[in-house]
Amino acid sequence: MKVKAFLADGVQAVEGKLYVLGAGWNRVATRRFPARHDRVGIGALIVLEAGEAGRHSLTLRLLDPDDVPTTLATDPQGAARQAIRIGFGADVATDGLEEMVVPFALNLDGLVFKEPGIYSFELSIDDGEPERLPFKVDLAAEPTAGVDDDATTARAATEAGYL
Repeated sequence: MKVKAFLADGVQAVEGKLYVLGAGWNRVATRRFPARHDRVGIGALIVLEAGEAGRHSLTLRLLDPDDVPTTLATDPQGAARQAIRIGFGADVATDGLEEMVVPFALNLDGLVFKEPGIYSFELSIDDGEPERLPFKVDLAAEPTAGVDDDATTARAATEAGYL
């Protein structure tokens, strides 16, 4: 079983396919810390090989720059959750293909980054070897004189977006 994943601005899974907005980034910039990001999308394709049908679970964690799990969500009782576990099942393929692809769309709203550094999303299937999606959160470059400091055109070429 393999996980192939990527970061995006938003992801939807519809009828066995992923629809993606703003994929392929690994850097974001902010004017101050702590920073709150409106939405991070994670697209994942779980590739199950022959004999791997049945019940499985996908676990997602966000690691801070020190590789310590950090808050992903808050449950209805107000408790912080540092991992999200999603159960899924896959039937035995009967169409002649040896692999089955299960798409996942995960959208996380309001993530808070307390400090600059390299963060990583970690996805694992059935507590196996995780797939890591590292990304850097850093201070934005100062805007050019005469340019609106909220405009995306004021970004440095290496920055993917503002928080």
